[in-house]
Amino acid sequence: METGNSTFLITERGPDGSTMESKAVSKDRFFIVLRGKSRRGFCRGCIGRVEAETARGDVMGLMYGCGSNAGSPKNWGYVKAEDTYPLTRHQAQLLLYISSPSRRLELLCNPQLFLAICELSPGDLVVLKYKKGHVPGVVKNLMQIGKKENKEDLDMLGFEVEFVDSENNVSTNKLAPLPIFTASDIIQVIPSYSVPLGLQYRDIKSGGSSRKMVTRMSSVPNIGTSKRQAMGRQSERSVVPSQTQSTAPVPLEVGSLVEVVNNAGITVYGVIRWLGILEGKMDTWAGIELDYEVKGCSDGVYKDQRYFTCKENTALFVPVTKCSPDSRFVWSSAETETFKTTELPPVPPYEDCEEDAPPVPESEAASLFVGKMKGIQGHINSCYLDAALFSLFSSSVTVDAICNKPADKEQPITCILKSIVNRLRRQGFVPAQSVMNFRKNLGCETFSKNEKDPEEFISVLFQKVLCIEPLLKLRSEGGTCQGAYTLQIFLEKEQMGQTPTVQKLLDTSCISGDIKFETMPSCLIIQMPRCGNKYKMFSHIIPSTELDITDLLYNSPRECFICGQMAKFECLECLPDYKLQPGRIKQYCSTCNTQVHTLRSRCSHSPRALVVPEGVATDAPLPRHTMQLFGVLCIQTSHFVSFVKYGPNSHSWLFFDSMADRYGDDQNGYSIPEVRACPELGDFLCQPEEELTRANLALAPELVRRLLCDSYMFLYHRPEISVSKPNSGGP
Repeated sequence: METGNSTFLITERGPDGSTMESKAVSKDRFFIVLRGKSRRGFCRGCIGRVEAETARGDVMGLMYGCGSNAGSPKNWGYVKAEDTYPLTRHQAQLLLYISSPSRRLELLCNPQLFLAICELSPGDLVVLKYKKGHVPGVVKNLMQIGKKENKEDLDMLGFEVEFVDSENNVSTNKLAPLPIFTASDIIQVIPSYSVPLGLQYRDIKSGGSSRKMVTRMSSVPNIGTSKRQAMGRQSERSVVPSQTQSTAPVPLEVGSLVEVVNNAGITVYGVIRWLGILEGKMDTWAGIELDYEVKGCSDGVYKDQRYFTCKENTALFVPVTKCSPDSRFVWSSAETETFKTTELPPVPPYEDCEEDAPPVPESEAASLFVGKMKGIQGHINSCYLDAALFSLFSSSVTVDAICNKPADKEQPITCILKSIVNRLRRQGFVPAQSVMNFRKNLGCETFSKNEKDPEEFISVLFQKVLCIEPLLKLRSEGGTCQGAYTLQIFLEKEQMGQTPTVQKLLDTSCISGDIKFETMPSCLIIQMPRCGNKYKMFSHIIPSTELDITDLLYNSPRECFICGQMAKFECLECLPDYKLQPGRIKQYCSTCNTQVHTLRSRCSHSPRALVVPEGVATDAPLPRHTMQLFGVLCIQTSHFVSFVKYGPNSHSWLFFDSMADRYGDDQNGYSIPEVRACPELGDFLCQPEEELTRANLALAPELVRRLLCDSYMFLYHRPEISVSKPNSGGP
């Protein structure tokens, strides 16, 4: 079989249980169905072979089954090309041996792991799911499963693996056949050039004597790329001497990739999700999310206290002194010099279609977005733009009307944005190249090179790219009305308590500045206050999941602050009164206004008469106008990330970082974006506001603490209303 520039000779079992080589096979066009309803035989996870393509974009294919006879074609069928993902013959054969369609798709959603599995060679070390645990093993052969009865059949492929125990010994039972595993059984691939401490798995001990793991190594060439083979040769020369070299300790922080060696000598790998001092401990500990499940680990809870959230049996808490940088990603300078160019990660091909993709529904968002190489890939100071685009367009219906405008009214830059949005919603990933093309067409060269503030980009996005009228119509003192796309909070720190909420910040800022909303906005983007050159005025801010702007609407009926009747007066001087809930907007009916201002401390106030709309019954219940939080942009040391609420469920929160990790150096590498589920944020925000303001953030989960301490911009919308009014140019 041809893979890249090399050939992998497949071995298969003969009648007597021995192995034999078969000739190389040729390439064909195969695919797997990613989405869409079942259409004449095809459903999600099915694998087929392309036979013909129709003019309207349908693929006519031969569908293969599941189970022991998966290699035999079942019937013909049709499927939309946009609902499929192309496969090589080798990839199709590996996926066919996985009987569960859902497990096929789950593996395909991890493109880095799938590519590594496709390139496995005899002698490579892997970690397998086996008997409710995880064990290391060494690949012996790629095995052909099934019997071809006709030329249309497709052989399935599995991996013959020999287990390695904790002392790096392989099995000594030569008579027992080695087990065969599917590609989905492999949860980690560790190629030879990444094996730490000079341990060469091609020369592992067996029965006390050293021997070659695979006797047919010379007849089974590597399928890896030339880069990978060169790295393997380089590591053989440099890894052992490096053990004696002294290296400066590497500072570890949240997000660092680390490894920990347990008492049995087994190394586990993961990423630090939390750092701090645990209750009852004196030194700093690390909470690590492991790459795979380990029995006895938790889901982020330590002694009944949750510090972060991950899958069950993947959270490990250890002293930070036990952690070391992940040696699989630590390359020597010689290795870096050998490879001047870094291979880009596998990016699933994408062809845009005329039909626009709707916002991703709550039921599909987690499966589509969560993982590494998900969301929008960052590149050259793009985090401000990536975070804003992901927050606005991943799941919110507020600005979805941009995708429904007639094509003849769209500018080229609008079409580029539309392509990015559709790709994000259909594939869950947008590569950096696509976003860079968009940045270069924004009309200013600095958008493609320099760091920017999100509010500057958002204004350009709505005004120049989407041609949408200002989202806000603000009425100031004197009756003048001005349009804006974002709202900046202005106030003095002394006007607020130590831990303000977004609701109180908005109320205080608008009343202090004598600003009202002329109309009810469908989307409200609020920028938090700054203090001098600092990025934030408050140490942390409590998000208001629901924002009530009833009392900030001009010429709208309002309730009396005290009795609930129709309000006829408003008093700005009462705003900071600690006896009347400081920070709350104060409006009164005629009776309450007189009573409140008879006190000596308030008799000098000058309440203003409100304009009561005509036709409103004074005794009828007054409606409240509220907006829902759907996104938060956060900043830490000039790096923007975002939190997105992707559905009505309180736990439906995602955390997105377009530059969560990096492969290679600044010149030749690329960013690895990541989206993480963040249900712990929903648990936190479900508490009463009084409890939130008193919460000890030192004990809060890492992502919750990050949102509260680093919040920069809050995004609210009215899900039932879309922004759909294009303008003719300026605001």
